[in-house]
Amino acid sequence: MKFKLILVTVLAFGSIAHAQGFLSNLSVGAGFQGVFPGSTFTKSLAEANQPANTQATTKSLGIVIDGRYDFGRHSALDLSLTINRDSEIFYEGEGGALTRVQTNNAEMIASYVVRLPSTEKLKPYALIGGGMVRFSPNGTNYTTGDTTLPSTQMKPAFAYGFGTDFRLSDNFDLRLQYRGLIRSDPDFGLLNNANSPFGTGLKTHVAEPSLQVVYHF
Repeated sequence: MKFKLILVTVLAFGSIAHAQGFLSNLSVGAGFQGVFPGSTFTKSLAEANQPANTQATTKSLGIVIDGRYDFGRHSALDLSLTINRDSEIFYEGEGGALTRVQTNNAEMIASYVVRLPSTEKLKPYALIGGGMVRFSPNGTNYTTGDTTLPSTQMKPAFAYGFGTDFRLSDNFDLRLQYRGLIRSDPDFGLLNNANSPFGTGLKTHVAEPSLQVVYHF
């Protein structure tokens, strides 16, 4: 009986120590992130789908939540979620029709983080990863000639970036980060007047600077 009690105690302390070791490498952050769509990857109109030649995305400000786990001296895994609202704007070349679809978006990105040479106060890093962007229309705007409503879509995304953590205290950092996101453009399942898929069907580069407060366990 005494042996079992000692064994249970040892296992309990071992579990606590393991959990504390895990938590000591874990950090969570939250803050604001700009979502600034830029260039679209196209060489000519021939690369776009039929007559819907032009597609643009409005700029917006989102909220970012981030979890990061450090392992080894120079590596970490990062999971981030960004929530924002913007509009996709389509211009149909044939009839000159302009369509705006407002959407609530969720960017879910997993990244591998490389720690760069650092000091006690300054910890720079680079990251590379990927994930998905969920485009969820929140209105009833749709293209003339299409009787269906815009549908929610998931699009793949590639991420790269860099940043640095400024130490504020033993548990808090201030994180400045730039992330570039290359993601596929949504068309929301809409058809244009020629009964062809709406949108360009191409990829857009999105610049995403962010400012976060980070807590280390």
